[in-house]
Amino acid sequence: MNKQILFIPGLFALGILVGIAMMKYQDDSEQTTDTISADEVLQQRNLSNPFAPSKATDKERLSVLEQEIFALKSRIAELENSVIETQGGLEQVSTENAGALPGELETVVDTPISAQSRPLVTDHLIKAGIDPALAADIVRRKNLVEMKKLELSDRASRDGYLGTSQYMRELDELNQQDFSIREEIGEDAYDAYLYASGQANRVRATSVMLGSPAEQAGMRDGDLILSYGDQQLFDWGELKSATTEGERGEYVNVTIMRNGELMNLWVPRGPLGVRLGSMRVKP
Repeated sequence: MNKQILFIPGLFALGILVGIAMMKYQDDSEQTTDTISADEVLQQRNLSNPFAPSKATDKERLSVLEQEIFALKSRIAELENSVIETQGGLEQVSTENAGALPGELETVVDTPISAQSRPLVTDHLIKAGIDPALAADIVRRKNLVEMKKLELSDRASRDGYLGTSQYMRELDELNQQDFSIREEIGEDAYDAYLYASGQANRVRATSVMLGSPAEQAGMRDGDLILSYGDQQLFDWGELKSATTEGERGEYVNVTIMRNGELMNLWVPRGPLGVRLGSMRVKP
C-alpha cells in the first residue's frame, strides 16, 4: 500500500519533468530556426518530388539563396582566373607549353587609356630581331603618346569637359601623333614580335558552315588563314574587316595552312561563313 502511495506522486512528478523538457526543446528549436544551415533547409525538401513545396521559412530560403549566390560568385572568380586570354570572346590557343600548369597570376590594373593596348616592352621587340636602339626609341615614342592621353584625360576631368566634343577633338589630334608598330618594323618582324610578347599571331577557322562560300571553296575546320587578298593576317578582326572592303562578290585569293601545307583558295568577297579564332604559332 505504501509503495502504491509513493508510486503515484513519483509518476506525477515524472510527467511534470517530461512536460518541462518538451517545452524547453520547443523553445530551443524556435530560437535556432534563424540560424539553420543551408544543408538542413535543403534536407527538409522532398527529394523524390522536386516540385513539392518546401517547409523552410522565407528567411531560411533567403539564407540558402545568399549562400548559393556566394558559391556562384566564387566559381566565376575561379573561371576568370583560369581563362587564357581571349579576343572577341572567341577561342585563343597557344601551341607552346600546352601541357604546362598555369603559374601564379599577376594582378594588373589598367587605366582607361592604357587598357586600350597591351604594354609595349623593349625586350619583346629585341627578341623579334629589332635593333636595341630602335626598339628603345619605339617604346619611348609609344609611351610618350600614351602619357599625353593620360594627361588629356586628367585635364578634361578636372575642367569638366571629359567626353565632350572638345575632348574627342583633342584626343583625335593625339591619335594622329601615334604610329603603327606593324608599319614601323615590317610584317615579318611584327609577326615575331607578337609571338615574343605572348600574343596571338594566326587566324584559325574553328568552324566552317556547311554550304557557305568558305566551305564551297574547300576550307575546313582547323585551317589557319594566313592572308586574304594581298593582306597578311595576324588577327581575326583584320579578316572580318577585309571581307567588307572592295567590290562585293569579286573573287579573292585566300592563303591557308593545313597540316603544315600551304594552299590557295578562291572565295567571293563578302561573308565567309566561318567562326574565327586566334592562335599563337611560332613564325
